[in-house]
Amino acid sequence: MALTEILTQGLGCSYAAVTHETRLPEVAGRADALFGSTVFEFKSDLRREQQDVIRRLPDYLRERESRTGRRFLGIATDGATFQAHELRDDGMKMLLEHRTNPAAPDALLAWLAPAVADRDDLPPEPVTVARELGRDSLTYRRALGTLETLWSALADHPEVKLKRDLWNGLLREVYGAAVGDDALFLQHTYLTILAKTLAARVLHVEEESPHALLSGAALVQNGIIGAVESDFFDWVLQDSRGADLVTRIARQAGRFRLRDAQVDLLKALYESLIDPDQRHDLGEYYTPDWLAAKVVREAVTDPLRQRVLDPACGSGTFLFHAIRRLLAEARKKRMAPADAVALCAEKVRGVDVHPVAVIIARVTWLLALGKSITQRPATLHVPVFLGDAMQWNLREVADTRDVVVPVPDSPPLHVPAGLAEDQSLFEPALLAIQEGLAQEATPARIERDLSRLPGVRDQDARAMAETFAQLQTLYRAGRDGIWPYVFRNLVRPLWLSRPEQRADVLLGNPPWVAYRHLSAEMQARLKSASQRMRLWVGGVLSTQQDLCALFLARAVRLYLRQGGRFAVVMPYAALNRPAYAGLRAGDWRDAQGRITAAWSLDETVQPLFPVPASVLFGERAPQVPPPATVLRFSGSLPRRDATAAEAAKALAIGEEQWPPGPTLLAASPYRARFKQGATIVPRRFFAVHRVAAGRLASAAAPTVEGKVGPQDKKPWKDIEPPRGPVEKEFLRPMLLGESLAPFRLLQPQLTVIPLEGGHLLDSAAARSAGYRNLSAWLSDVEYKWATHAAKAVDGRPRMTLTASLDHMRKLTAQFPASRTRVLYAASGTLMAAVVVTDTSAIVEHKAYWAPARSLAEARYLTAILNSEHLRAAIAPMQSRGQGGARDFDNLMWELPIPLYDSKNSLHQDLAALAAEAERVAAAVPLEPGAHFTVHRKAIRAALAGSGVATRLDDLVARLLASA
Repeated sequence: MALTEILTQGLGCSYAAVTHETRLPEVAGRADALFGSTVFEFKSDLRREQQDVIRRLPDYLRERESRTGRRFLGIATDGATFQAHELRDDGMKMLLEHRTNPAAPDALLAWLAPAVADRDDLPPEPVTVARELGRDSLTYRRALGTLETLWSALADHPEVKLKRDLWNGLLREVYGAAVGDDALFLQHTYLTILAKTLAARVLHVEEESPHALLSGAALVQNGIIGAVESDFFDWVLQDSRGADLVTRIARQAGRFRLRDAQVDLLKALYESLIDPDQRHDLGEYYTPDWLAAKVVREAVTDPLRQRVLDPACGSGTFLFHAIRRLLAEARKKRMAPADAVALCAEKVRGVDVHPVAVIIARVTWLLALGKSITQRPATLHVPVFLGDAMQWNLREVADTRDVVVPVPDSPPLHVPAGLAEDQSLFEPALLAIQEGLAQEATPARIERDLSRLPGVRDQDARAMAETFAQLQTLYRAGRDGIWPYVFRNLVRPLWLSRPEQRADVLLGNPPWVAYRHLSAEMQARLKSASQRMRLWVGGVLSTQQDLCALFLARAVRLYLRQGGRFAVVMPYAALNRPAYAGLRAGDWRDAQGRITAAWSLDETVQPLFPVPASVLFGERAPQVPPPATVLRFSGSLPRRDATAAEAAKALAIGEEQWPPGPTLLAASPYRARFKQGATIVPRRFFAVHRVAAGRLASAAAPTVEGKVGPQDKKPWKDIEPPRGPVEKEFLRPMLLGESLAPFRLLQPQLTVIPLEGGHLLDSAAARSAGYRNLSAWLSDVEYKWATHAAKAVDGRPRMTLTASLDHMRKLTAQFPASRTRVLYAASGTLMAAVVVTDTSAIVEHKAYWAPARSLAEARYLTAILNSEHLRAAIAPMQSRGQGGARDFDNLMWELPIPLYDSKNSLHQDLAALAAEAERVAAAVPLEPGAHFTVHRKAIRAALAGSGVATRLDDLVARLLASA
């Protein structure tokens, strides 16, 4: 195997630096090859000789590390497979394995490159950065191993614990729920170290100490202020191994030609580190560069004069392109480069409450300067701040307004708004407090010192002295180092909202977080604030309210000057869904906004976001109705991070009517009669299948087991499903959306439903009623529910399992069941409706149901609901996902569908044709075990082939036209 050729010719390593058959006397052996800090071990058959690798390689690594004081990597290979190993405290661990492919030799070079790190001219492209430093790179896997070791040693250190808790608190503000586990904290630590070292490399700061790199001292010495600070993630420096880690990561960061970057590099790296499931949970999908650049070009019309703010800047993509636009205009005007860079610091600002996003955005801000950074002014302040743009932390306290800073396990700290909103007062006050902590000053002395500062009011000095007393307690407990960073950043939004600081252009991609995904505390906060700003729709639409609507309206009020412009990326639903009606209306009580233009990026634009998107353009000005048209984008992109040229080539753009939406006026009286089915969760507690129970099985109480399905979510997907006998009267068929086909019922789901006489039983009630088996089943699932369900403040589940099963009475309201019911699927590509006569069946939430007064009325309704004409009529009003228009819900009742009239000949014809359609559907042979969509397709084909489908459409068209 020509490893030397791979290293020298493929990766550009020096031939003289590769040594072979190196004697290691202390372990009585020879390492096959050494390069830098990597030991290579060759085998003829790696799988067969794996035990030999496990036995010998740790000795080689241990000898090298003890002799040199450096960390070494071991790579074992037989030419077909390469394995990377590293020593840990508990022995050797394999980090990654790579299987070679002769058709893709570059993949091996890319895999090996971080191990030798000899090439220092890598192109600054998202795919290269993610490959070299992302989730599947050796660099990341080695770093994560070190971070895990450090965390096990430092997790209980008071300062380290405080930083982690503060980080977790900020993430709760970002996502509205607790998401900050240890694994995410370590991922964020790695990304932060990497971002900070990249910032130093942009300025060609070399060979600085790890402390200088993470604290920002290295950049401050070069005149860059505010790009890097000591923060939550320098905890690694509490251990010497952390300093070594920073040095190793810095070495990898230095391999890129960073000043040649044309896009926001670090968002791709961030997305590569978080696994897809976790990223979906966090909602972290950043705006691609081609879209951000296009939005900036449209919104920023005078870049040398307009002040731009992104109040949810994320990784800084919009900031990057705003700076590039400003610099391009400066070159046209022949502005001196230093003046242009200084203007960037004045005109392009960002804020985010996500601590890692802010660090990344600051580096992105510097990267956007490109080669201009070499001609910067002597001092350059990077205007990207960690802060709560929503200003949730601003509280009315007595007769003053305070910025409230939460402290884990302690009372909150307060910063008076009089200091917080004026940086010329706040910075000297913060310096006086820092000096007071170091000198063990008394609160009375601090109050005197602050009151002597020009412009500081007596009440603010007194309030800040009280805060100083709390800080002293934290300082003496070893929980002190982070507070200047927290204070300095969290008060910035108040300053940015001062009239003289407000922006001319507000742009970005605000957080998309639906009400139903927020914590109870955040739900209450969102509802209250939305009601105040006339954005709340409520009722059945409350779960569809989204934080992004409130964020936009509130950001316009706080940060945009009168007459200023906004351009924001929003969900497609912002264009036409009722939950966004208040946003589109533009009367937000304390501010008014008008939408002047919109872009539609529906599901035909892929890949883009998890759900279809839009871009809203507008002004802070008295409201007027939105325009009649939008610009609609359509086309398939070669990849999500397509270049601007690729996007321009792939996408078609045309003008079309503003997408219509449901009015909620319910033109049809049937709207009031149809109800959504019950939410049966966790599904595996109730949906069951029969299992063999031997000769002692009882027909009166069959043995069943909870059914495991691909739709199960955490924490339930990891919990053992229940198993045991259940009295047969509590085994009912459950009708899911997938149980329905046009004019035919498909296979229902067997379900345990503890319903007797219209009332639900819990385990105690079942036991009292003599249902021993049901009681045992319920005892099992109630215990699991109590252990794993979302908890209230007192540590108990927010509702009992029985209450959850009958939430909003959607289960018990189905009984006693009508002898004839009409059901239709809540979502799908095409409609599916059926008549149901089984009075024991329950309806699940992916279907809607209504009692029919007669079989003829039921058939009349299924004829209408199954028609293509109806589906086409409601399609423009449907919500849209990646697969297109999916949800039907109550949209059909927006159409003037009249009540069934047995004397109306058209109604009679529809009912008769539905009866014929039932016969056609029933005659279709269905493939056993096939997916329900296959069954539906076969039935629709039969209806079309018989001519029934066409006749249905004609009758439904006549019905709606005559209404």
